[in-house]
Amino acid sequence: DGNGIPADFFGDIHIRKAFAYCFDYETYLTDALQGEAVRSKTLMLPGMIGYDDAQPVYEYDPAKCEEEFKASTITGEGGATVWDTGFRVTMAYNTGNTVRQTIAQILQQNVAAVNDKFVVEVTGLPWAAFLQAQRAKQLPLFTVGWIMDLYDSHNWVVPYTTGTYGNRQSLSPELQAQFREIYGRAVTTVKPEDRAEIYKEFNKLYYDEVPGLILYQTNGRRYLPKYVEGFYYNAILSGMVDNFVYAMTEK
Repeated sequence: DGNGIPADFFGDIHIRKAFAYCFDYETYLTDALQGEAVRSKTLMLPGMIGYDDAQPVYEYDPAKCEEEFKASTITGEGGATVWDTGFRVTMAYNTGNTVRQTIAQILQQNVAAVNDKFVVEVTGLPWAAFLQAQRAKQLPLFTVGWIMDLYDSHNWVVPYTTGTYGNRQSLSPELQAQFREIYGRAVTTVKPEDRAEIYKEFNKLYYDEVPGLILYQTNGRRYLPKYVEGFYYNAILSGMVDNFVYAMTEK
């Protein structure tokens, strides 16, 4: 009715694609990340098995955004379309996280620019409430990140499709089954080159179905005194400085 969305709103592939085309990726890079990031092509990180630099990504395209919204099959009373009726949806972020706030505001502005009947309300929640609402599957739109438990592609593809976030998004059982079948073959394949080929199927499916918008892998800087020697960077420690003391030599 224009004052909300049905529970299956994002079950419409055209709605998902419309949001993907309505996000200004370059503005996010320059304004929010100060250029300190690299566009992610896949869920797995560069250098991991299955990462494909040739994988296509969505770009900001208001015309295609409009086209996808108009292609939506969701109808309201009397057969009114999403484009004619509009909608109101809340996008939440955890308060204090200005990067996530910026992501929400970019979507808010660009979606409204396509059709002023489209309203994305940006709401900040304390971290505990934000996490609780995620787990309760109460957030129609939200931003997340992942810190790997182990350096392997499997630890990236599972959380975003059938694990942590896939479940919080209530991805359809059919789509989850498709992802599970592909990564199941990949993780049990011995040769890296064969595994990489299987992950190409996974990457294509994620791109085609758009269960989420893949944004950027942020760069990191670390400053140490000149007298520190023997330091090496272990990405899986995630910036926890106390852990690095054990990685230094007596010097």
